[in-house]
Amino acid sequence: MNCKKVLGSIVGVLAVTLTLAGCGSNSAKQQVSKDYKYGSITIPAKDGSVCNAPNYIAYEKGFFKKNGLKANLVANPRDISDLEAGFASGKYDAQNGDFQYLPAIQNGAQIKAAGGIHQGCIKLLVPKNSSIKNVKDLKGKTIGIPAQGSTPQYVTSIALQHAGLDPKKDVSWKVFSTDLLAKAAQKGEVDAIGTVDPYAYQAQKQNGFKTIIDNNNYSGNKEMAKMGMKKKGSCCYLYISNKLIQSNSKKAKAIVKSYQEAASWINKHPEETAKIELAKGYVSKTKFINVANVSQIIKDEHFNLNLSKGKSDLSYYISQLKQAGYLKKDTKNAELLKQAYWNPKLDN
Repeated sequence: MNCKKVLGSIVGVLAVTLTLAGCGSNSAKQQVSKDYKYGSITIPAKDGSVCNAPNYIAYEKGFFKKNGLKANLVANPRDISDLEAGFASGKYDAQNGDFQYLPAIQNGAQIKAAGGIHQGCIKLLVPKNSSIKNVKDLKGKTIGIPAQGSTPQYVTSIALQHAGLDPKKDVSWKVFSTDLLAKAAQKGEVDAIGTVDPYAYQAQKQNGFKTIIDNNNYSGNKEMAKMGMKKKGSCCYLYISNKLIQSNSKKAKAIVKSYQEAASWINKHPEETAKIELAKGYVSKTKFINVANVSQIIKDEHFNLNLSKGKSDLSYYISQLKQAGYLKKDTKNAELLKQAYWNPKLDN
């Protein structure tokens, strides 16, 4: 066989193959562009939290796609500095999280809140046989928390200062892994625990822990209001990358719209939301963490992305965290709010 002819045939086949592959690649790109006019976004959402439902539902029920976004859900970094670096570099675009990010924003974290997304998910609990009956009884006690600078610490601190106690002098704080907090209290290693659902809900239902503070004051409970728990106050917020807001505000608005639609859907379909979280592995299923209990937690949190109220709630928490000493003493509240909040002013 003539080697030149064979070589020529091979080259010809390769040329056709590469041409076809190139056409296929361009076609795929055109299809992605057609389906997702705003392109891709990356959301650090996978951390097992029930209240991260808006991330999961916006993805699973097609709200991201509907608004022109191809979303990628990735693991949420354990270290907040890695999260901050991801937002600053443009690696991450959005996330729902709580008001614990305020000190980080003051220190330069490149994110802004864009609406309160659900009611409280944080409680201060004591074992069923505890002598602690109210916030004032916490003076001189040790409180277990999942991390220094965590929202359970901030919520407890707000209640302490409303009771006339200094959160940095009148109590001690001790850190435990979230799943070990209840056991630490039962063993007497701490007197009370500040924790989040579903762990708080489980400690209440399974172990009889008593609630001293509940930052979910949807009903406007007067006792909780006296502790500084704001009526219908947003616990968690949608956060958007500053870089994205500045470079492509239309894309950022599409993200907000997606979360707004997801939150509304969750509020109307708590049981189906729970089933999706558990079936898809976003939340690890156990004997207690089941559809019934997760559904109840979701119902209690009243999901709803509220833009105007989110701003007023964040303003409140700025004043409270400044008073408690978690923000700089010379913090100018209005300036920090401007730095920390973005109202996208959606068309609808």
